[in-house]
Amino acid sequence: MKKLKISEQVNQNMSYEYRLVFDDASAAQDVMSTIKHSETCIRAENGDVYLKDTSLNNRAEYDIRLIDEDDSSLWLQVNVKSVDLYVLMRETLSGKPFKCFEDGDAESEVELSEAFRLNTLLNPL
Repeated sequence: MKKLKISEQVNQNMSYEYRLVFDDASAAQDVMSTIKHSETCIRAENGDVYLKDTSLNNRAEYDIRLIDEDDSSLWLQVNVKSVDLYVLMRETLSGKPFKCFEDGDAESEVELSEAFRLNTLLNPL
């Protein structure tokens, strides 16, 4: 995974990282392309896509970051709980077989709702 810059580390006190691994190599790129064109995308550069839920009115530079790792996987960095960003990701990932691993650990598979820390609020994907 890409290292956070020092300035990003200061701003990201409560970030959680997950590796999304896809069965189909084109799925990761489809996800990145779709997310890049969403209203929540505030920046896309160097293979990273930054999302912001403006309804939260927080001071974080971004709320979610997707990092393009390789053809079949992405890293998902979640900085805040956001139902709207969870729904966007859930809808974007719908129909694409994938697994979500906390900290990239193959022994720690979690549901997408858990990655967004919403597992008690919503049904998992």
